Amino acid sequence: MRPIIFEDDLSELIDQFEPSMLFEGSTSNELEAWQNQFRSTLVELLGNSPERAELATEFLEETDCGDHIRYRIQYQTEQEVVVPAYLLVPRGIPKGTQVPGLLCLHGHSQFGKDSVAGIANSPERKEEIDTKGYNFGERFVKQGYVALIPDLRGFGERRPDYPNPRVDYCSRNYLCATLMGTTVVALNLCDLQAALDVLQSLDYVDGEMLGCTGLSLGGRTTMMIAAFDSRVKIAVPSGCMSMYQERYQALKQCGSQLIPGLLQYGDTPEIFSLIAPRPMVIEWGLKDRGAPHEWAERALTRVQKAYKAADASDRFFLDKFDGGHEFNMEVASDVLNKWRNGNL
Repeated sequence: MRPIIFEDDLSELIDQFEPSMLFEGSTSNELEAWQNQFRSTLVELLGNSPERAELATEFLEETDCGDHIRYRIQYQTEQEVVVPAYLLVPRGIPKGTQVPGLLCLHGHSQFGKDSVAGIANSPERKEEIDTKGYNFGERFVKQGYVALIPDLRGFGERRPDYPNPRVDYCSRNYLCATLMGTTVVALNLCDLQAALDVLQSLDYVDGEMLGCTGLSLGGRTTMMIAAFDSRVKIAVPSGCMSMYQERYQALKQCGSQLIPGLLQYGDTPEIFSLIAPRPMVIEWGLKDRGAPHEWAERALTRVQKAYKAADASDRFFLDKFDGGHEFNMEVASDVLNKWRNGNL
């Protein structure tokens, strides 16, 4: 007999659900065929994609941060839709030289892009950075990368009452988007593809050397843009070593990363597997309560199978560290350095 309480019934059903499109092959050809089919299925599930407008980038402010310049910019994605962002540029890039560019994506943070850029001008902002390693964009620019740090939809300057205490509109935004036949994921992908265009438009950025990093929702969104846009040559998702099947049967909500109908076909390991054979570092804090070990290990097995089939096991890196829901960066820095020097 199934539970009378509907929430308990849904939880049990999701827990028992078996996706139909898990990768079962073992060769690179089989993986490529599966990737094409699964990616096409995801495109349909995402709903209507916004129509991109011609890229227009506006530089609004410039702040001297010593070893780098922080630009406050905005760029157009859809017609009359602009994304507020920070662009961090290392000081002293020699004329005629190009360096790699990184998209650096925030999660469910109080301050959106600001913390990733290292803005710590209040005790609350400093605490967010210190407890979660949130200033990874600032840390990457100190290592010589150009970092583009946008606000995702519904966060930072793109939410009501910013910067007052955050109200989570993720579920409401998801419901509104699905009523219009789209998803927040599709809307964010539109913005992030434009962000890659911005990086490629800069004469000091190597447009063939682009990566993406992110924490929590930003890690999940890193997974999404890397899976859908091959211009992302390396991905560092952090704080997202979980599966939707676990999160939603446990009734944990985040509409900003939900794809309707996904579980019929696959889950987060299958989306991660679309990134193979490109290099990827997954950060997993062993004290992260959002990543139950049983489910995380189950997910990793499926991703590792795809990388093995692609003959790219040496391009998949797991930073399993003794920490919580935070950006660790230790393994990521080393792997990114090897990548930028052509050793990966």
